Amino acid sequence: MSLFEIVKAKEGFDTLVLVADNKRYFLHSIYYPVKEAREWAEKIQFNDEEIILIYGVGLGYHINFLAEKLCVGNRLILVEPSKEIFEYALNNGYYDEFKDKANIFFINEDSDENIRNLLSRYIPWDNFENLVYKEFKQYPTVFEDHYKMFNNCLIETINAMRINRNTALYFASQWQSNFMENIEFIFKSVPVKSFFNLFKDIPAVIVSAGPSLDKNIRLLKEAKDKSIIICVGTALKALLREGIEPDFVVSIDGSEKNFKHFEGCSVNSPLLYDLTVYPQILKEYKGPLIMGRIASDFSALFEGKLSLEFGSLNAGPSVANLSLDFAYKMGCNPIVFIGQDLAYLNNRTHASGTTYEKDRINSNSDEKEYIYVDGNHEDKVLTDRVLLSFKTWFENYIYTHSDRIYINATEGGALIKGTKIMSFKDVIEEYMNVNLNIHQRINDLFINERIKPEQEKINSLQKEFENTIKRLRIIKWDCMRGAKLSKKMYNEYEKDINADVTRILAILDKIDAKLRNSKESFLFISSILNIVTTKVLKGFKAKKNETEREKKLRISMMSYTLYQGIYEAIVQSEKSLEKALNTIKSLNSRNITNS
Repeated sequence: MSLFEIVKAKEGFDTLVLVADNKRYFLHSIYYPVKEAREWAEKIQFNDEEIILIYGVGLGYHINFLAEKLCVGNRLILVEPSKEIFEYALNNGYYDEFKDKANIFFINEDSDENIRNLLSRYIPWDNFENLVYKEFKQYPTVFEDHYKMFNNCLIETINAMRINRNTALYFASQWQSNFMENIEFIFKSVPVKSFFNLFKDIPAVIVSAGPSLDKNIRLLKEAKDKSIIICVGTALKALLREGIEPDFVVSIDGSEKNFKHFEGCSVNSPLLYDLTVYPQILKEYKGPLIMGRIASDFSALFEGKLSLEFGSLNAGPSVANLSLDFAYKMGCNPIVFIGQDLAYLNNRTHASGTTYEKDRINSNSDEKEYIYVDGNHEDKVLTDRVLLSFKTWFENYIYTHSDRIYINATEGGALIKGTKIMSFKDVIEEYMNVNLNIHQRINDLFINERIKPEQEKINSLQKEFENTIKRLRIIKWDCMRGAKLSKKMYNEYEKDINADVTRILAILDKIDAKLRNSKESFLFISSILNIVTTKVLKGFKAKKNETEREKKLRISMMSYTLYQGIYEAIVQSEKSLEKALNTIKSLNSRNITNS
């Protein structure tokens, strides 16, 4: 609890005194709080796209001046660590000038879960790199513990956003190609929504492939048919080696290396997948298939086109995160984690029997990638930034879905806040003592729940693919022309900054108008176009004190990059679009809606 006083400053305005440890701290000037605030705000520089994060609001004098500098594209996030100061200032009119502005957000929380949740909401995932972070006066010193906690939350949030963004960009092309190739499996699948609330109050075990899985994997036989066993793809071979077949397998990774976890496996368990999963997995998988709206926008796109409802799951940055949401939406309780180390055990990354069982930490890796965090049984355990993003996601999810019991029976690894720590043996004895006939309940559902669109919708989808391919071919040549003209304009400006490029600009305007009217044509290649958009938005920002020559050259090169990028995206997508069209034609010829 913060004790504070409001006293009159020399210039007549109120100032704020915090009383802590028998000391008095002036959070605004004792003499000229408004003058101080103006001078402080004037020093804060930002462009019209940046997010400004201020630690320390107090009576808000400095925020009044800062708010005057905001543009429509800015966001201002205000952190006040003291609930008492915040409520007093808010209720007594100190924040009236800025509290209702649409681009100003407040954080007045003392739990790291709440802080991370709000930061994730307030900082746009596609603009986190444009963050200006400033502390006001003595706030970091006076609120030292809160300040350290807040900074950790901020680092974890930005870290998770960076990993998610980089993953999406890195796999954009692969995901799009996978999606086109996986269309045929939609109609061989059951929608995940059919499983929602199917296993209400039945225990679930989420089996991940962390090195601690070796400690209790054999106990899964005792949990079989007394709980729902959900296995991430990475752990599948380890379970099969022990003669344990899970109730569900989950896989969403679109990379070729993901296939290694399934290669040579004969398993009859249902596979929960996203349309961007590596296609060879679906082609060779023996068991039934479950699909949902999960890791990409492609499933949602097809839902709309076919007037279907697959059901949605929250993917998070890892397949184990997705498995948690799946267990939750099936109604499972308690939800138990094993093999969920989120840390390294004797430099090992994965359990025995997995594809990565021989992997070890690279001793030559950048030390900044590794972090010590609280452990379940050890004081501290070693993790990295990627695993930390998984941990952060788990903790946020558990905090916002607090109506279940979450048990960490990993028997090692990193502490996941919000979980109860137990041995897996004790979990089985306490929660898993009734045979539930789970296999039969799952099988019954697959008999009648297969996805069956209306024939009219399939016909319409085929026509849309045909038209999209035709339109994209026209756009491709327009963009090739646009790229050539933009390069020509760049060369003209290099020779003469006052060069007459009126004719070039007129043609480019016409091409731009065509592109603006072709948004529907880009729907099926939106994933790969995100790379182009990111490159243009992030790579061609105006420099401070930019000259006229620099501006014209920058805009010319930005124009070239955009047109060339769209052209290459279409070229890269043509084969997969044709393949998808042939798949839909084949489905039509087989009249799948009646099969």
